[in-house]
Amino acid sequence: MKTDIILKSKNIFTSRTDTPVSGGVAVTGNKIAAVLTDEELLDWSADKVLDYGEKLIMPGFVDAHVHYFMGAMAASDHWTTEPTGSKSEADCVEIMKKFEKSHPDEKRLVGLGWFPAAWGDAPLPSKKSLDEAFPDKPVYMFAADFHTLWTNSKGLEESGITPDMKPRSGSVEVDDNGEMTGIVMEPDAYMPAMYMAQSFDDATMKEINMGFLKHIASCGITSLSEISYEPYTEKVLAKYKSLKALEKEGLLTTRVHLYTEFVGHTDFTTALEWQKELDSEKVRLSGVKALVDGVCSTYTGMLLEPYSDMPDTAGIGVPFAPREEIEKSVIAANKAGLPVRLHSIADGSVRLALDVFEASLKANGKHGLPNTIEHIEHIHPDDVPRFAELDVIASMQPFHLILDENEKPVRVGPERAKLEWPHRTLLDAGAKLAFGTDYPVVDFNPYPTIHAAVTRCFSDGSPASVNPEECVTLAETLKAYTAGGAAAYNRDDIGTLEEGKLADIIIVDRNLFDIPAAEILQCSTVLTMFDGKIVYEK
Repeated sequence: MKTDIILKSKNIFTSRTDTPVSGGVAVTGNKIAAVLTDEELLDWSADKVLDYGEKLIMPGFVDAHVHYFMGAMAASDHWTTEPTGSKSEADCVEIMKKFEKSHPDEKRLVGLGWFPAAWGDAPLPSKKSLDEAFPDKPVYMFAADFHTLWTNSKGLEESGITPDMKPRSGSVEVDDNGEMTGIVMEPDAYMPAMYMAQSFDDATMKEINMGFLKHIASCGITSLSEISYEPYTEKVLAKYKSLKALEKEGLLTTRVHLYTEFVGHTDFTTALEWQKELDSEKVRLSGVKALVDGVCSTYTGMLLEPYSDMPDTAGIGVPFAPREEIEKSVIAANKAGLPVRLHSIADGSVRLALDVFEASLKANGKHGLPNTIEHIEHIHPDDVPRFAELDVIASMQPFHLILDENEKPVRVGPERAKLEWPHRTLLDAGAKLAFGTDYPVVDFNPYPTIHAAVTRCFSDGSPASVNPEECVTLAETLKAYTAGGAAAYNRDDIGTLEEGKLADIIIVDRNLFDIPAAEILQCSTVLTMFDGKIVYEK
């Protein structure tokens, strides 16, 4: 048999079995022609044969939860992620001063990565420190989890954020005198600022996209999403079409799955019209998404019982939109053939999400759509078996456990924290797992995420959770990071190495199955094949 390319190795992980096998992967055009044993290789020839010895061949990573456009900005030289390492408000300000000095032509300064949990017990920052340092230039500082914006007076002015705004969820914080503090909670409230932070001309946007695509390919990511649930506006559609333009030029080297807003909608005509226009193997509108709650870090995660460290917290048990409204939109979206993805951090929001998905099954019958719950950082034991019962995918990001820095035991108490990031419990209960990063909350590099899933430890080996028994095996992790992501995207043509699947294949610099877990952090991708073409080679 003749083919275009054969990739050979003693270690091929197909994501269908639990251990690697020796042999080769034959690629013809943009598809996998066969996965071959060593004996079967003798009957095949190819224009190009690449032998990777002991290195691991596996499917390209399918990152199940990505904010593509925010990620593109974060990976560019126009935003800075240096605040990720900040330890205080003053530290953050100094970081932004250095950024301004090295980027004097930027019209506005955008930083990403500060996180309350990394600042100990310090209060949330305010606009005063930014105003003193930057009186004449807008500054937008997004928290690592993208649920809180910290900005200055110029930023509030430029983006038009005012105290009397009435977002669907979140809030514009004010002090005792009614003056804005510069803190804006949740994406619905700070969206005007996000639009300003992403304002670049077409040439700059193309430069940003191309740089980002190179980074994605170097990490071995061949499928991801734009999961920021934006509204049905011409501006948003134009942004989506910019990806189609890259695809048409042959420059798009990852598959992007788009998700639009859906809460408050029962008529999805526009979504379906966009879906017809955005329905290729590389760019497609895959469904709709919404936030049920926020994050436990700033007490906007929806709990069944009060926070342990703030028992009188307002809003416990209250979702970002009325339960009835979410349910109607879920039923209507599924009826229209659109999968639904619900951001649900805490046990109350996870239960609500399961409830509305159950209501959709009762209303629509067994529709077969991959509804997913995103994050699931904390769950009530009674809700664990419902994922398998309702065929709901658990879309989770293992490195968030590391980012959390043991905050959950403080917020929800040690007893409830026993089911923080419950990977093992969900998997053993029959749930389907889909892993990802939530980039740019966590970097695309997949190996720290893999390490977090299999060890539940920080990089120094110390425990990152109160429940180390929730770790999962390497094979289970890789399957969730490939086939699981494909299931979340409602695709059966990617995610495994099988005859007829699209040829999205990567080579890892060593056999992940034959190294100590700590060494996973040093691994890297040495080759990425996307759609049958080599798009990255180390």
